[in-house]
Amino acid sequence: MEIDYSTYNNKKNVFYITEKIIDSNNLYLKARKNEGRILTDKEVGILPNLNRFEWPFRIQSTQRIIDYISRKKRALAVLDIGCGNGWFSNKIAKIPNVNNVVGLDINKEELEQAASVFKSKYLKFVYADVFKTSSVFEAQFDIITLNGVVQYFENFSELITLLHSFLKPNGEIHIIDSPFYKTSEIKNAKESTKKYYTNLGVPEMAKHYHAHDKNLVANFDTLYTYKRNILHKMLGKKESPFSWYRFIKK
Repeated sequence: MEIDYSTYNNKKNVFYITEKIIDSNNLYLKARKNEGRILTDKEVGILPNLNRFEWPFRIQSTQRIIDYISRKKRALAVLDIGCGNGWFSNKIAKIPNVNNVVGLDINKEELEQAASVFKSKYLKFVYADVFKTSSVFEAQFDIITLNGVVQYFENFSELITLLHSFLKPNGEIHIIDSPFYKTSEIKNAKESTKKYYTNLGVPEMAKHYHAHDKNLVANFDTLYTYKRNILHKMLGKKESPFSWYRFIKK
């Protein structure tokens, strides 16, 4: 049975499934503002083709997963976790064999921007605490994407267990542009995060940014691994330094 969104509060084309989460959202927005990463509607509309910050490195990783999903031979429902301003959800919604995309986040401001910039009959933007949506999303999706967001979830294993329940049989979870660390690197990663957000003027944000161990994805398929390529460097080709992981529900 498909989700009936008409039963949920709709404000500015964003559907509210759960109550608002204030603390982490405000800190995230403050950090983004201090970084200079609050983007205009025009900039959001052309992502990832923006020559600032990490965006040039995300062009190839985005195209890889679009090509992958395009090769599927059936209609697909996709859940994009942590969709933010919706650019990636919109990219997925443009794939011909995708007829249902849900972009989910707890960032009200970016969701409203997403709903304003991107309009498609196949695309919905949802405000929700993902851990409180089990009864809504159970067995609803063929593919779930986590694009540059796993670091904002404290308990990775708990998240994956939950998302597993959202999948249809043979459904897939894909993780791209997301950092994982060797066990020996985690301590330094945490210290670097704390230092970064302290210098940024938002030290409290460090407790919402988590360094996850590579062992947590040891049982996932690795579809892409970054390798230094001299030719790419000579040509100025930029590649994501993060691996692409896939989990298939058996």
